[in-house]
Amino acid sequence: MNTNAEVKVGLEGASVVARLSGEVDMANASYVRDELLRAVPNDAVALVIDLTSVRYLDSAAVALLFEVARRLETRRQTLRLVLPPGSPLERVLVLTEVGTVAPIHETLDSALAG
Repeated sequence: MNTNAEVKVGLEGASVVARLSGEVDMANASYVRDELLRAVPNDAVALVIDLTSVRYLDSAAVALLFEVARRLETRRQTLRLVLPPGSPLERVLVLTEVGTVAPIHETLDSALAG
């Protein structure tokens, strides 16, 4: 599938780290969601999504964050987000209250520490 979003996944300790880049929108939100959920084994403690290299999120992308958080919660896992200070995405995440379902951390180390 050709999308303008890239998902790179790796394991760091007991957490899965997904580094997203590009733009996540209606055209590729389903692809990104499927890649994220497929990457998280049942024994992982958390999924950490690093949004540092993401340039754009639309409402479909925000909805996918809520959906992934909800699905992980049913498996007793958590979603954590990495968003550096001054990111243009900060306003979108604050206005949509994504932080109510997934804590937002300034660094990957902070997110991994939980």
